Amino acid sequence: MKQAPRTAALPLQSATVLEIQALFAASEPFELRQHWLPSPEPGFQPARARAAHDGTGLLVLAELQDADPFTLSDGPNQKTWELGDVFEIFLQPTGSETYFEFHTTPANTRCQFRFAKPGAPLEPLPDGTFASRVWKTKTHWHALAEIPFPILGLRPGATLRASFSRYDAFRHGRPPILSSTSPHPVPKFHRPAEWLPVRLGE
Repeated sequence: MKQAPRTAALPLQSATVLEIQALFAASEPFELRQHWLPSPEPGFQPARARAAHDGTGLLVLAELQDADPFTLSDGPNQKTWELGDVFEIFLQPTGSETYFEFHTTPANTRCQFRFAKPGAPLEPLPDGTFASRVWKTKTHWHALAEIPFPILGLRPGATLRASFSRYDAFRHGRPPILSSTSPHPVPKFHRPAEWLPVRLGE
């Protein structure tokens, strides 16, 4: 079980990149891989995610290697996985069948969904259910998500299952390269039993 340590509260939308990265310094990274393949497919680019919390919400920071991050998404709750690059967060409180899915893109457009149980239809949540911030460098794009505990029914000290996934898309028709932190035997991400247990530090 990995731990999401507690951090100091910080105005994340106005904090500097260095201040944000310092918040996650004690967080063990989750590496995104293609666990369903014996070796990564050609063109695979590394990515990692870190989790922490500030006592009021879960914080997730992703660093995704990508020289050409892009999306055609221009509004909330679109099918981002069909429109370009996307970073996905899956969360399920321990003891609950209900789970949540949150997306952010290089354009900082968001998806937010709730599922009553695995296999149930998705229930769109309103944009603004969680906050996100994105920035880019020459070799990476970075996504920061802040998900309030009341949405998830969590509090410090609680445990949950979490998975962080990615669609690394291409502009010219090549299918996206998928990866995940979870040891999925097939590239299907809605499999909570395979997500990793995480404890929210006190």
